[in-house]
Amino acid sequence: MKNIEIKKITESDIAEVVDIWYEVSLQAHGFVPAEYWEKKRDEMRSKYIPMSETFKATDGARIAGFVSLVDGYLAALFVRAEYQGRGIGSMLLNHAVSFCGKLQLKVFCKNEKSVAFYKSKGFSVVSTSTDDETGEDEFVMENVV
Repeated sequence: MKNIEIKKITESDIAEVVDIWYEVSLQAHGFVPAEYWEKKRDEMRSKYIPMSETFKATDGARIAGFVSLVDGYLAALFVRAEYQGRGIGSMLLNHAVSFCGKLQLKVFCKNEKSVAFYKSKGFSVVSTSTDDETGEDEFVMENVV
């Protein structure tokens, strides 16, 4: 996609990044109650985003998506609904791989669209676990570098 820039977020971006995380979480994880995501908003804003290395994809003034990394772990990759299918997720994932090399991530098994995306990008399932907070099964995936 043309005119997309990827750069590190600033503190002033955190609120918008959390809004993207929340909106896309509701959309992609309809099998998890909305209240769960609402309860996590403050923790995302005050703990998880600040502790991670987070990069945004922008098309000028608006953040289209973001990727968050913590010590070789892909903690988050979210793209606004209206930007999905335009290659932004791939750009963010490629940036993360170039930044870290080998990555590990967890994705809910029921999130078939994301599972297929990661598989198409060279990630494979290495194990299955259950998320303690939601009770949902999730795949642990890794890429081959």
